[in-house]
Amino acid sequence: MIHTLYGDGIHDDYPAIQEMIDSGVCEVSLPAPKKNYLISSTLVLPSNFRLVLPRFAEIRLADGASCLMVRNLMKPFYAERLLAEHSPLCKHLWYYVDECDPDFTVENVEICGGIWNFNNKNQMPNVEQTKDLSQHGYTGDGMLFYGVKNLKLTHMTCKDPVHWGISLDRVSYFTVEDITFDYNLGNPVALNMDGVHLNGNCHFGVLKNLKGACYDDLVAINAHEGSKGPITNIHIDGIFAEVCHSAVRLLTVSDDIRNIKISNVYGTYYQYCIGFTKYYPGETTGVFDAIVLDGIHASKASREGIYPYPNSFVFPFIFIQSDTSVKNLRISNMHRDESVIPICTVGIQKKASIESLYIDGASTANRTNSSMPFIHNEGKIGSLTLSCVDTDKDPLISGDGIIENLKHF
Repeated sequence: MIHTLYGDGIHDDYPAIQEMIDSGVCEVSLPAPKKNYLISSTLVLPSNFRLVLPRFAEIRLADGASCLMVRNLMKPFYAERLLAEHSPLCKHLWYYVDECDPDFTVENVEICGGIWNFNNKNQMPNVEQTKDLSQHGYTGDGMLFYGVKNLKLTHMTCKDPVHWGISLDRVSYFTVEDITFDYNLGNPVALNMDGVHLNGNCHFGVLKNLKGACYDDLVAINAHEGSKGPITNIHIDGIFAEVCHSAVRLLTVSDDIRNIKISNVYGTYYQYCIGFTKYYPGETTGVFDAIVLDGIHASKASREGIYPYPNSFVFPFIFIQSDTSVKNLRISNMHRDESVIPICTVGIQKKASIESLYIDGASTANRTNSSMPFIHNEGKIGSLTLSCVDTDKDPLISGDGIIENLKHF
């Protein structure tokens, strides 16, 4: 090797690690460092490659590096245009969509192990807060994978990102498993700090055993972001977090989100537990379809002391935003024991519609001093089926919305 691997937390280990990655081997297993690995630039992984760190070996982004810690190999797209303009083609969070070839695919990429410390207090601040995109390619994300088939991220800790911890876009056949989120309160504040963020055109994925509070969506399934496109066939199994922003956000405007199963969610969440959302005022054309929520054992939390605005900013436990369209939604085995915020369990806003809503096996225990309706409907439900739903003394259904067909067993 030309470069030295130090692992002393002082010298830059990026040249040595990238040299090993570029050597043509299919796997690099880093030894336990003396202190921690330090990298000043983004590690770039090719096809048919696996990077392994000891589970609790720390790899840290150097002060002032202000870059991704790791990404896959990408092929520049409009390269001639970029050179001709002598400036970035675009300045936004998803710059790579315009600058990298969407037809170029990397296959079979794995990362296993390590504490990936993004060292956010010593990087440029969150660009969604400062609106400063002057440093080309800097978004504050920790890891980015774009155009990957067969991706596996396992047995690692994501620590203190500026923005999202792990970002996936145009990724298919992927597994993200056994991830711990260890987040401080951000740079400059605890906002936009997602755990795993899926942008458009992600398909056939498993996210499993995710632990720790994030200061935005622990999992985001956002079809209108990045490359923008449908997201399908995703199973999320096992979310465990206390005083977390939200477990899962599903967001679309014009593309469908279909065949999503979210199971075994535990903890407390101050925004919502699961949200069906959009961006802009007005109707959307994208549809949420064949969505299953199974095994939700959670409740609300206070956001006091986390966000820089009052605690009155509260959404329902399961949130269906206005102007969204849900075709089929099934909720099974949902149990909420609430002692903090007595807002409705399933909230459907005005102009939101659900063709078929089936709830089977649900209970709420309201330990506050205010009423907590199970369903508050201001929108339209075509068919509502309720089976084995126990709300104790709280109303089962409230609101002025339309329910065309109600079955209650």
